[in-house]
Amino acid sequence: MAAIIYNVILLVSFIFLLRKKEDTESYFPLKIIGYFLLGSFAFNLNQVSIPLGFILYLLFFRPKLNAHAKRMAAVLGVFSFIIVHWIFPFGFNQWEGRSIFIKHELGSVYTMDFQDEYELIKQELNLENDFLRLGDFNMEYLEDGSITEIRWQLVRQDDNEFSLYQIRYDSGRSRYQVTKSRTDTWLQYDRLTDAGRFFENLAVLDIKELTKTKGSFSFYSIQSSGERVFYGEEDRTDFFVSNGEIQLLDDEQLPVGGYIVSIFAMKKTEEEKDDQGRIVHESFESTESSSYLFDVEFGE
Repeated sequence: MAAIIYNVILLVSFIFLLRKKEDTESYFPLKIIGYFLLGSFAFNLNQVSIPLGFILYLLFFRPKLNAHAKRMAAVLGVFSFIIVHWIFPFGFNQWEGRSIFIKHELGSVYTMDFQDEYELIKQELNLENDFLRLGDFNMEYLEDGSITEIRWQLVRQDDNEFSLYQIRYDSGRSRYQVTKSRTDTWLQYDRLTDAGRFFENLAVLDIKELTKTKGSFSFYSIQSSGERVFYGEEDRTDFFVSNGEIQLLDDEQLPVGGYIVSIFAMKKTEEEKDDQGRIVHESFESTESSSYLFDVEFGE
């Protein structure tokens, strides 16, 4: 798109400036193009584009014939530089980084179909045929199953760039909010799990039963970084998911590699109230933690 905009400005400027010829001069059309290209020449310094060509024109070029037309060509060239290198990227980033809202009513976490939620997001973002990886999944809910927070990241590789989708559920407005950004590097990308596999394995867990076994607490959390890890903690009661079934992970099977989903309760440890009895500060700590690994490779 930027190249199209640049070529359009060049063509219109060329046609316009041909009519500004005042002196007889050989190769005038080529010189007009040359001054335009000089004015639009960019130099990138630490990812910042500088109009170096126009600076050189101001310092060293003093045309005698058709000076007005050549000066206008250089000015139109730097104008195209500003459009293509500054205004267009800024506008494109603002457009891509805008929030997308998806109206959706979430019920209880105990009846929630995680795979359906994932498919909904893909469909609304037109990502149905893309290979997506997942990172930083976090969900918080109350003992009755009410969801207070859910957020995660989807990452897609596009040639030499990575598209990041930040997804968060606004329970107050019953909608998902999605923001998109791009980056040239993503060091942990190859260690992230396939998003479809993550939600497929998460759906195996009986959240209601797992919460019941932990007891009554302020709230509960389900978390996963989405990154493949080396796991070897002994003397813990942890599990792994295999072929849609949950199995106990024995110490004899350690160490293993895989992706971890942690489920734990949050216990209130401190509370402060103001003079009117309103809570102004609370502190919590995690307890009753259990881990579930999937896509496990033993003996890593």
